[in-house]
Amino acid sequence: MADESGSDGGVFSEEMAEFLGIYIDETGEQCEQLVQALLALEANPRDAGRLAESFRLIHTIKGAAALLGLDKITALAHHLESHFERLRSGSLLLDGPMIEVTLRSVDYLRACNARLRKGEPPEPANELLEAVKRMGQASAPVAVPDEVVAPAPRAQPASETRPKTLVAAPAARQRRIRVHFAAGLAMVDIKAELVVSRLGALGTVVEVTPAPGDLATRPAPAVLEIVLRTDADGGTISIAADVDGVERMEIDVEPPVERPAPTAPVEGAATVETMRVGVDRLDVLLNLAGELIVSRARFVQLVSDMAPIFKKAAVGGRSGNVVHSLREAVESIVRSPTSPVERAAAACAAHLDKIEDQARLWDEGHKRYTELVESVDHLTRVADNLQRGVLGTRMVPIGPLFNRFKRSVRDIAGELGKSVMLEVTGEKTELDKRMIDELGDPLVHLVRNAIDHGIEPADVRLRKGKPETATVRLAAAHRGNSVIISISDDGGGIDVERIRERAISRGLVSAEQAATLSPRELTNFIWQPGFSTAREVSNISGRGVGMDIVRTRIESLSGSIDIDSTPDVGTTFNIRLPLTLAIARCMLIRMEQAAFAVPVENVREIVTVSNDQTLVVGGQRVCDIRGEFLPLVDMDRIFSWTTPPAASAPSGAVLVLQAGTRAIAASVGSLLGTQDLVVKSLDDNFMRIRGLGGVSILGDGEVCLLLDVAAVIDTMMRPRAAAEVPAS
Repeated sequence: MADESGSDGGVFSEEMAEFLGIYIDETGEQCEQLVQALLALEANPRDAGRLAESFRLIHTIKGAAALLGLDKITALAHHLESHFERLRSGSLLLDGPMIEVTLRSVDYLRACNARLRKGEPPEPANELLEAVKRMGQASAPVAVPDEVVAPAPRAQPASETRPKTLVAAPAARQRRIRVHFAAGLAMVDIKAELVVSRLGALGTVVEVTPAPGDLATRPAPAVLEIVLRTDADGGTISIAADVDGVERMEIDVEPPVERPAPTAPVEGAATVETMRVGVDRLDVLLNLAGELIVSRARFVQLVSDMAPIFKKAAVGGRSGNVVHSLREAVESIVRSPTSPVERAAAACAAHLDKIEDQARLWDEGHKRYTELVESVDHLTRVADNLQRGVLGTRMVPIGPLFNRFKRSVRDIAGELGKSVMLEVTGEKTELDKRMIDELGDPLVHLVRNAIDHGIEPADVRLRKGKPETATVRLAAAHRGNSVIISISDDGGGIDVERIRERAISRGLVSAEQAATLSPRELTNFIWQPGFSTAREVSNISGRGVGMDIVRTRIESLSGSIDIDSTPDVGTTFNIRLPLTLAIARCMLIRMEQAAFAVPVENVREIVTVSNDQTLVVGGQRVCDIRGEFLPLVDMDRIFSWTTPPAASAPSGAVLVLQAGTRAIAASVGSLLGTQDLVVKSLDDNFMRIRGLGGVSILGDGEVCLLLDVAAVIDTMMRPRAAAEVPAS
């Protein structure tokens, strides 16, 4: 075993440093699986399958850490492994304190991965290591059922007392194990060495075919055969050889026999071949796909501009007919005896030759234009498929993110003394990996507040006729080009009267204004920085820090969030996000100052509004759209421009823009249709401008500004200083 005081200096050989990234990724996944297994064991500590799974995961982590010389991790995993071996054998029963220590160990492993990714060595874990060593020392052994307890031997005189063997130990025998590794497995040679090492601990390795180092040069799939002399049973051998990357194994197989190659492939259940690709590489591919989309848009624009010229195929033919008629007229003039007329006719004939050449070129140009249209159509199909393919590589299920909250809900509920059950649906819904990485913190805040503020104490729930165990639900689903994520609880709902009091006391509104606000309008105050309705501050929440961060983070992802709350029934937060941040389907509009793009998911409808449909209410111009009165704003006047736009009458096309449950009507200039845009960040390339979510380039090279609809609606509904847009 590795030295428990190992230094883990963080200095790796060039060969080992190459595998560090793979170790971090694999260990991260194994930690997630271990947490899920532990939470299941908390409900059923005797689950043999989960105990075996936990043992296997810890053993795999230990082996991988040992290969990289991570002594602190190896020592911790070794003691955890020993403890779970006792649990797996039934000599001890898993209890709450053991689960807590194991979960703390998982947290330590995650922290080590974070430090290793930054090039820093793991921190010491002396206190945690001691806690792991103490696990189970105070626990009583599990009672063995009566039917398997051997009868007590009768008392014998001292002279007759001698050691007796109740069960004969199994004799060692030679066993042939065939290990099949997953196709395309990275570090297959090192994985093979780990298998051989672990099996060697069970007995004597007699033969290994092929040598582990030769597997890396052999065509996939890799198969390793080990002849082992051991007294271990098949289950013990299976667990020992079951390292990460082993697809299946066979024990006591016959020695290989030379057979002719099969003439046809063997049918079976196919294994999906996967490989790890760095996100940075995917970003490069996505940027290239974006450039291809821009080039495609340029070609489409050129074809559109050329269409009127070559629209009619008979133009060249008609030109030829004109040339023929003129040539007949010239020939009749040539037959005239007048000399000046002959010279004029000759000149006309020369010009007719040129016109005839131009007509031929016209016909040839029309043929080439037709070929260009076909090529652009093909480029469009290829670009669309490439775009979908590259985006597909970044799409990952949201399930692993949701599953993290099983432990969070358990810990928070335990700290608050509440009984809470987590329900998860839509785990297979896919979202851009970058967005999933950014969603962790907002969801943590929402789940924490749901348990702390939303869910009532058990005695209150029982008085209301509710079950003592509350429910928090996480759900995800695709809806059009968006993903809807909802976080709901069956608690007491949001206390709007408490919000009204807090808003007045903080000076956000006057008492007269607060009296006119609807419950939904009052609820929106919770997004204010530092706003909290908690009567006391706890370790979980109550400081008013978090909800404004949630909204800011969601809006930075080009998303929106709204609230639906019913007293004594519960609260639901609905988050709407685009599938990806890189390419967006947008409605293009032409305004006096610039071209704008609006994500299609934020366009509820396009209507025409006349002057008699508008009126002024409280100083705000509104329009009547089928009985619904919406604020009417001029798109050109949302921002402050160096040269103010000319005043325009509220007529023509009006876009009804919606973010969550809020909507406004925006008067626009001309509509240019929809288009896929490659969105670039203004924050990274210029500066942050409120109301703009990014920038793109159209097919003709013009810069197009992408509206952040949620921020625009917020600005229009709560007047504030307009965002400054520098002159271009």
